[in-house]
Amino acid sequence: MNSPTAARYPKTVKLKDGSEVLVRLMDQGDQDRLLEFFRGIPEAERVFLREDLTRREAIEARLRALERGRLIALVAEVDERIVGDATLQRRPTHWLQHVAEVHVVVDAAHRRMGLAHNLLYELFDLAREGGIETLLAEMMSEQEAAIRLFKRLGFKGEAVFRGLVKDLHGKKHDLVIMTRDLTAKRRFW
Repeated sequence: MNSPTAARYPKTVKLKDGSEVLVRLMDQGDQDRLLEFFRGIPEAERVFLREDLTRREAIEARLRALERGRLIALVAEVDERIVGDATLQRRPTHWLQHVAEVHVVVDAAHRRMGLAHNLLYELFDLAREGGIETLLAEMMSEQEAAIRLFKRLGFKGEAVFRGLVKDLHGKKHDLVIMTRDLTAKRRFW
């Protein structure tokens, strides 16, 4: 992926309650703080993550992908503590070079304040800069709040695969696939 314009980061974002968070590009020094962030996500919600990001090896793999340019990642901080994580990961095959998968995770204390929206807006801009034409979001059908958020931001449902994915405990769930065309003339931000 083309390198994002680092000049605009870090930046301060004001949330609905008037508080501020610092949004910046993730870097190699974030390993321990990322572990702390993901370990702070309640167990009942961590089951929806595609991988167990409470394991050091998973964070190290993510940082290697960042280093190789396969991943663009943002973190949101309050008092040097990570409270939000947002990533764009380009698909590795030639057919899908114009597609990037998007993920956003926000600490429970900072939800419903516009942080996820702000992080997604930043990812939209970074994706466009990197030549991405389509964003892909995959989630389990039980993640109703996330599905509503993505719909509000212009994502549309493409498919539901019944019982296709297993959570971290091995329980099967329906997989919801949503996409957002970044080449459309209508802007949502």
